[in-house]
Amino acid sequence: MNITSPQRSPEARATLLALCSLVLVAACAVQDIDALIAERGVTDCPSSTGDSSEGSSDTSTSTSTGASVGGTSSSESTTSGGETSDTSTGSESSTGPSEPVCGDGVVEGDETCDDGNVTPGDGCQECARDSIVFITSEVYQGFALGGLYGADLRCQSLAAKAGLQRFLTFKAWLSTPSMSVADRFLHSRGRYVLVNGLVVAQDWDALTSGTIETTITVDEKSQTQDTRAWTGTLASGLPALGSEFCEDWDDDSGLLKFGGTGLSVNTDAAWSFFEQGPCGSELRLYCVQQ
Repeated sequence: MNITSPQRSPEARATLLALCSLVLVAACAVQDIDALIAERGVTDCPSSTGDSSEGSSDTSTSTSTGASVGGTSSSESTTSGGETSDTSTGSESSTGPSEPVCGDGVVEGDETCDDGNVTPGDGCQECARDSIVFITSEVYQGFALGGLYGADLRCQSLAAKAGLQRFLTFKAWLSTPSMSVADRFLHSRGRYVLVNGLVVAQDWDALTSGTIETTITVDEKSQTQDTRAWTGTLASGLPALGSEFCEDWDDDSGLLKFGGTGLSVNTDAAWSFFEQGPCGSELRLYCVQQ
């Protein structure tokens, strides 16, 4: 007796292949990120990018009998009761593609989500999706982060290992004198939330207002870490000038220098900048999804 495997439909096979591809891509991305972190002074960035939404627009055309191309009017002659009358059709002009409409269920333009409703707290606010914020479960010396790029890679690696969505979009809340968080980050209209769902801020303006709603003491694994974090950044997202920034977070010469730190247990401006800390100290990072 021959035993044959069950036949799958083409749709089922395609779905299975897609799932396998996603698993392989995520696994390879984590390996690439960890390999780059292991190298000192990395310069090459992985070619993969974060999750992106593509807008869609529908263009429809209509034709009518007797209408000429270019929008010129056309006339049709009819005879009734010995009298002749002319009927003319006016021209229609196109105004171009319509602007994105928040709430129509279609992601387009600068929208990052559009769930077609105004239900609060469902992860999509004013057509902008929630952004996850966490403090890292691991600690790092300030002078050995590998610069802003290396710090971002560390956030992405931890997010990937924790199974967080769009892990390649995470960036470290970290500034240098020439590159601020305010310039590096997307100013989202959506909420900033912890891994456990608690709201940190309602949008970018609230996040940088000087007061947040919830302390950022939850790491990527949803464990509590109530310690300090390297930031070099004021609560406004601007560089904390006067700090030495541990030689831009990437130089052994910064070992005996200092860098700006924040207190994760605070909800006032000190969450982002509290005091300078020795660059040889082992502190955490804040990571924010873009």
